[in-house]
Amino acid sequence: MTYRTGKTFAGRMDDLAVLTGIPRLTGQLAQDRQRRRHLRWPSIIALLLATLGFGLTIVMPDRIFLGATMLWVGQGLALFLAWFGPVKPWGAIAGVDERDRELRRDAYFTAMIATTGIAFLGLIGMAGLALLEGWDRWTLIVDMVMLAFYLTLLCSIVPTLYVSWTTQPIEDE
Repeated sequence: MTYRTGKTFAGRMDDLAVLTGIPRLTGQLAQDRQRRRHLRWPSIIALLLATLGFGLTIVMPDRIFLGATMLWVGQGLALFLAWFGPVKPWGAIAGVDERDRELRRDAYFTAMIATTGIAFLGLIGMAGLALLEGWDRWTLIVDMVMLAFYLTLLCSIVPTLYVSWTTQPIEDE
């Protein structure tokens, strides 16, 4: 059915989607044509925000909403930064040389070391806090879920931080 424009409803919806810029961005992400940026300070802000949020869920288990919100905002920011950060995606073939592969390998290796260490210390620390503070089962379960969210944040933000801080940005020509 057309109405004054000569286009169908689906055609008008496609035009609206093109206006948002998402199809162009999706194409750039799929072909890895976007400019890789060093995201040093935004990555640190996302990590600090999530760390503060996780800390608030541990310190104030009765008021979990504020800490969880900060953790989730940091998580969303970290995922967004990982898309546009300096680490090229695993499936990218175009424009990936030995240096990019080495940086990617080292970045993800560092992320796995950091995540494993935080998981080990976090689980032991939570068990100790549960015994010392007399947490009930629900509080311990909720804080372990928050630890899981924090660990996924580390897996996505540490590679961006590693590559951003170990390499120098290249000036545009």
